[in-house]
Amino acid sequence: MEVNVAHLKVAVIGCGTLGTAIAAGILDPKYGENFQLKRLICTVGTEPSQRRVEAAFSNHKSRVTVFTAEENVRAVQEADVVLLAFKPFKRADVFGVAGFKEALRDKLVLSIMAGITTNELRRLTIGEDLGSHSSASLQSVRAMPNMAARIREAVTLYTSSPTTTKENVEIASWVFGQVGEAHQIPEKSFDICAVLVGCAGSLLLLAIDGLLDAAVAEGVRRPEVQNLVVNSAIGMMKLVPAGDHPGVLREKIASPGGCSIRALLELEKLGVRSAFTSAILAAAEKSKNMSSTR
Repeated sequence: MEVNVAHLKVAVIGCGTLGTAIAAGILDPKYGENFQLKRLICTVGTEPSQRRVEAAFSNHKSRVTVFTAEENVRAVQEADVVLLAFKPFKRADVFGVAGFKEALRDKLVLSIMAGITTNELRRLTIGEDLGSHSSASLQSVRAMPNMAARIREAVTLYTSSPTTTKENVEIASWVFGQVGEAHQIPEKSFDICAVLVGCAGSLLLLAIDGLLDAAVAEGVRRPEVQNLVVNSAIGMMKLVPAGDHPGVLREKIASPGGCSIRALLELEKLGVRSAFTSAILAAAEKSKNMSSTR
């Protein structure tokens, strides 16, 4: 199915933190004159969450409807594009509701469920008969944005099923582009790249937290230096895409006999570099296994 690119009707199933961020982005798009959001339909798990989402989108209430999860099937039926934004462990329950699979089959399905491959999306929607006509026509895109989507500074990776049309891939790119950068990659690279995008921020935040602990240990209050450390790190990271390799940049900073080289040597002695590598590899392995855990 090709959706009407001028007037998209989008359903967000499981409108939590990331779902809300993406929904906010397409309600107030930064670019894409060929695409307009006609209607947004969100579903959430509880009535307090329903009130939260309604309040978040109060400036767009003429275009937004918020249901609880009991109305998932209805939300999908009334949409052209469906964003699956719930946690992957809930997928059996969501897809097990009568009529949900059938409602999805004529839609463009976007999924931000961590670790769920396009093949698993096909199995969930079509079943095990992968040679059926419905399987051949399923339009699906797997994506992984990071939490910076909340401030429209995310990096989102996405990959499409082989049967997804160019036009529908463009719609997916537009949706995820409203919350930052969107990059299409092959699915074979998705797990490792997705955890780099999704986990790198939390690992770096752990490092920043450790730096701030040192300040506290030396008698400086954390709020006094938090922005100094964060802004310094942001500025330094921006030198990498500007052309400086991380290793070369590190060498430039670590002058002979200085403080930086002493700190770096201490980190190497503690095995911090290999610990970061091991953490990402463990996360990638977890991502690879999530589709097989039903």
